[in-house]
Amino acid sequence: MLVASAALAAAACGQAPDEPAPRFKAPLASGVVAVPVAPGARFDRRIDQGELLAALEQSGNAHLAFEALDDEAGMIVAHLPRAWFSATILGLGVAAVDALASHALVLGSGFVNVFNPVRPLGLLQLDGEVKMEPTRHGYTRIVGVRAGELGIIGRDEYHPGLFESAIQVGPGVVQLGKLDILQRERKLPAHVRAVVATCEDRWLAAVAQSPTHLYDLGERLIGYFEAKGLRCDEVANLSGDREALLAVSSADGRRIAYFGNPTLPKASIIAFRARA
Repeated sequence: MLVASAALAAAACGQAPDEPAPRFKAPLASGVVAVPVAPGARFDRRIDQGELLAALEQSGNAHLAFEALDDEAGMIVAHLPRAWFSATILGLGVAAVDALASHALVLGSGFVNVFNPVRPLGLLQLDGEVKMEPTRHGYTRIVGVRAGELGIIGRDEYHPGLFESAIQVGPGVVQLGKLDILQRERKLPAHVRAVVATCEDRWLAAVAQSPTHLYDLGERLIGYFEAKGLRCDEVANLSGDREALLAVSSADGRRIAYFGNPTLPKASIIAFRARA
């Protein structure tokens, strides 16, 4: 059920209007679930980083690689070689459990707009049609897809002819290989994160399972790129923060390994499938 507004949600639960809506406090879940997902299935269990890494690796896709970073954020990074995967941006109200019927991996985020948690703030272009216009405030990056290729550009560089589908996200974390976020961001609340990176020969999809600041996440990723010899130019935070998602389907389609709730629709979802 969607929450109409933070004030209404607070009133319904006996909270002061300035307190976070209850859905923002949903447990951060991770684990493995059988498909189809049983009605009423609970997503309040949390497995540790090592268990989640093992579950993701057991998906059975020989071209997907995962790595757990040794940091306080509990970050897990998925490597998607461009030669083997194509990308797409999904529309509003899509849940990972549905998208994974035809995709290998889904990365997403939600709670962009408290008045409508699955409505992005800013640009949404799907199959050439601009559903929502870009906003000139706040989110500074555009993630776009054309012919299965995913790119990240600055908000001011966008025009509708660049991509088939695109969504406005942010903040930007890395631009042209350099940290693109100020240290003062550490004064803001820390959140779980879902980020996407473009590299020379692959895309990276990553989640930080524990609340972290984007400044720290960016520094950690740049160090990771250097240590692994990766040429990655752009990293963007998928807008929303309070509900990061990374979910992977097993090769036989019978199981989903996930962080986040794969049954809830998200505002910003990028999905990857094996190339034909």
